[in-house]
Amino acid sequence: MELNYDFEFQSIFPKAVWLVPECKRLLDEVGIAHNMKGNYVTAFVDPATVVALWREPAEFRATLIKAGWSTLPYEGEAAPDKAQFLIPKLLEIHAKVESRAYDAQATKYAVFALFRFTHQLTMGEVLGADGRPTCSPLTQQRMKDARPTSAFDVNKAVTAMVSDLENRAGAEPAAPPAPVKSAAPGPSLLGRVARVFGRRQT
Repeated sequence: MELNYDFEFQSIFPKAVWLVPECKRLLDEVGIAHNMKGNYVTAFVDPATVVALWREPAEFRATLIKAGWSTLPYEGEAAPDKAQFLIPKLLEIHAKVESRAYDAQATKYAVFALFRFTHQLTMGEVLGADGRPTCSPLTQQRMKDARPTSAFDVNKAVTAMVSDLENRAGAEPAAPPAPVKSAAPGPSLLGRVARVFGRRQT
């Protein structure tokens, strides 16, 4: 049975942080909105697909991350852990703004430093001592219970993602990409997806 390469867009800062007035004012001030493109990354919906991905070499996952794909499964806004981590951090920054310990530049730097770290968490780049990605207990359990039925196939992943993105945009389905010869995804293959997302690989 083939893996499921369906995906969704996972938020970096969850909507819950905007429900706290102080956090909302802070994020509005620095120009971060929940529905902005930069607050989302793509994530596979099936944890079995992600477990299969983690069985591939680290270089393989690094290439996918560079193309804008998370190496954690989509969890939407279901897990409260990220908001529980972020809200106190944002309130701490807000308190420093109110006390004038932070000027506008320092405020923006602090918020975006937190955003960058949370982006790394969302992408699965922050690893624990055991080499596993730091994630919510919900995601940990879903990945633990997952049983991949086949190896991760980058050609099928790219075909599914490009086709889905173009369908969402009202375009004709994309033709399947040419097979890659190497075990790791090549830049031209993943570059196709990166271009759809408005990204560019170097």
